Amino acid sequence: HVTVSVTDVDGNILGIARTNDGPIFGTDTSLQKARTAAFFSSPTAAAYLTTYDFGAITDTLGDILNLPAGQNVTGVVLADFLTAVRRFIAPDALANGIAFADRSGGNLSRPFYPDGIDARPNGPFSKPIDVWSPFNTGLQLDSVIDNIAQHIAFVDTAGGFDDTDATCTYFDRFGTFLTRLANGFQIFPGSVPIYRNRTLIGGLGVSGDGIDQDDMVSFLGLNDGGLALGTGVGNAPPGRRADTLTPRGVRLRYVNCPYKPFLESDAQNVCHGK
Repeated sequence: HVTVSVTDVDGNILGIARTNDGPIFGTDTSLQKARTAAFFSSPTAAAYLTTYDFGAITDTLGDILNLPAGQNVTGVVLADFLTAVRRFIAPDALANGIAFADRSGGNLSRPFYPDGIDARPNGPFSKPIDVWSPFNTGLQLDSVIDNIAQHIAFVDTAGGFDDTDATCTYFDRFGTFLTRLANGFQIFPGSVPIYRNRTLIGGLGVSGDGIDQDDMVSFLGLNDGGLALGTGVGNAPPGRRADTLTPRGVRLRYVNCPYKPFLESDAQNVCHGK
């Protein structure tokens, strides 16, 4: 019971399909997952992170929120996350063509790295544990917090200030208003980037079941679908996947499929070697 979304490398929607009784929230979440996997796997991800700009409305919104003159509304500088991930992984991170599934990015978005071990430093896309909360997660929230502030100002002034538009982030836009992350980042597993041979062509996101099941549907589905098509479409080449990286001596994960996932079948390790 899931929703599956497919995008191109710019986050444009190529298709969304939902099975019977798939949770409604999966439409938004699966699209976030597909866009996030395609984005972080792109060699232009680093440059795009630096395009975040709240622009000319900052000072006006600051007046509405009673901030001192010239002060940034939220202090968001997304380029700081790029600096952090390059210190954490490699100087050319997010520009070297490494393929990131959302499980990989999720590993880097935890207040402890590796996840669950106290007193370890936070991942580069997360806030430190002393300031972290579900409402202050790091890159995921900071990329939309200015839009939230703008909407609050719109409501608080009874329409006296422009509301935030349909896209969630202040990254560079193309076309009419879209960004590559038009409904924000997602840090839950359940996505993979899509390749044709060694070329990144998009992202595939799945949402509605457990995260391991979502991982399997995206990874195994892309593998099997690609084999059926015979066009070279499939998962990232193994040597380019994020699980080749060991920041801080801990290997990133790419996907994590259930060990024995199918009813009335003894098949095990169904994602292994693919």
